[in-house]
Amino acid sequence: MLSGHDLPLILAATETMAALYRTVNTYPHLAEACEAGNPEARTDAELANATRATLDEIYAAELATVRELLELRSSQGRAATDLSDLARLATIGAVDTVLVDMNETLPGSIDDETGVITFDDEDDAVNYGVLDEIARRVFLSSGRVMAVRREDIPGGGTAAAILRYPV
Repeated sequence: MLSGHDLPLILAATETMAALYRTVNTYPHLAEACEAGNPEARTDAELANATRATLDEIYAAELATVRELLELRSSQGRAATDLSDLARLATIGAVDTVLVDMNETLPGSIDDETGVITFDDEDDAVNYGVLDEIARRVFLSSGRVMAVRREDIPGGGTAAAILRYPV
């Protein structure tokens, strides 16, 4: 079911079953942490709540790796933090990974052809969230989108990106 994806798999099983499963598992993204005990004795909601801490740890480790790569790519001319650049680069499919501030709303629009941003004072049917649109364009070009808090974005801006090639 997860073949071809990079989603984390968190095992919920008794110690014996977990050990057996790990010997035959071929999925590369099986989490080290295991939710111990019989999962049949718990509701789906209880299992979901129990695995949140593991997912948070996995996401924090991924974010740290992306931040390190962003710093390296910045020295190679393969990173961007300016919104105007990000909109243009997302439009042409040059963004591999983008970090966007999940709490920021910037009303405006992005030209479909040029990627030029036009900011506005409020959202409406024509003006939408610029960060959301950048994220959508990255996603549509098979890029990776990570919604993070502003303090997790290098430079403290509203977005930062790792580029597929130097621009």
